[in-house]
Amino acid sequence: MLAARLTGPKHLEIVETDTPDPDGHNVIIRVKTCGICGSDLHYWETGLDMTGKTGLIMGHEFCGTVVDPGSRSDLRPGDRVTALPLDPCGTCGPCRRGQANLCTKGMKRSIPGNNSPGAFAQYLKLRHDMVRILPDTISESEAAMIEPASVALHAVHQAGLGIGDRVFITGGGTIGLLCAAWARTGGASYIALSEINEGRREFARALSYVDAVFDAADPGVVSTMKKAIKGSFDIAIDTSGRDAGINTAISALKSQGRLVLAGINFHPQSIFTLMLVIKEIEMKASLGYIPEEFDLALESIADKTLHVGNLINKTIPLKDVQKSFENLASGDTCDVKIILEVT
Repeated sequence: MLAARLTGPKHLEIVETDTPDPDGHNVIIRVKTCGICGSDLHYWETGLDMTGKTGLIMGHEFCGTVVDPGSRSDLRPGDRVTALPLDPCGTCGPCRRGQANLCTKGMKRSIPGNNSPGAFAQYLKLRHDMVRILPDTISESEAAMIEPASVALHAVHQAGLGIGDRVFITGGGTIGLLCAAWARTGGASYIALSEINEGRREFARALSYVDAVFDAADPGVVSTMKKAIKGSFDIAIDTSGRDAGINTAISALKSQGRLVLAGINFHPQSIFTLMLVIKEIEMKASLGYIPEEFDLALESIADKTLHVGNLINKTIPLKDVQKSFENLASGDTCDVKIILEVT
């Protein structure tokens, strides 16, 4: 089969590799679409997977059709499916508490697109109990948005959103915009977003569930936002993963406000802890999602409670994946979501 393999820092190569063999247990799918995620960009820049190894086939936001159903009696060849790219052990403390995203053995287990072959390939072998059947109301492009929608939903859940809360989101990428969408469905009264890229700011302004968009590079952005709402924010969700974004969020929050860190940064960061203490801000991190959140995201996209198709800027063939990563990493593009058409 053909696959896009990470062969070095900032280099993806289309290669011929082994097609996964049926084993009577796991499910094999023929991949149709796969989204490019921000974490994929981190792997691309380093040339290494989440464990520091080379040769990763990325891709964890995908859908496809069943080739071999393995041990799943409810699946048939040709069924449209997606899956959670998780492999929880089921026995550690977090797993027993229903927190599969925090599995203590997660780094040592097979996580498609992160430390084991992912969906930047024509075929993919999946853990049978992680596979989900897709309803007809979800297109193949929309199906590739279920996974990031689940990430955003978990972040909003971590924030403890209440009816009428005023929410500030740093970062106008896929996760930031999906956080805004979930916050609106959850009852937020006002949603502001900051973004450094002008094209992405214009994109976000066109979305009905974002009330205001601000320039993250503006030194006076916090004052401008506080004047706009005549006060401070109840909740801030950082999806930028950058010092400036986190510190802006801290400054924009009210006393005893809630901050959720949903962005990824692989390096130590400088955060304004004095302001955290002075305001007694409650800070939480957000990692992935639990299966129930994935299922809710799937259902919400299926019944059109959550609209995700308008976040997709373009679809590209697998052969153009390297060019797309270069474009996304440049910082000049206004693209929010790119979907690979694998087959």
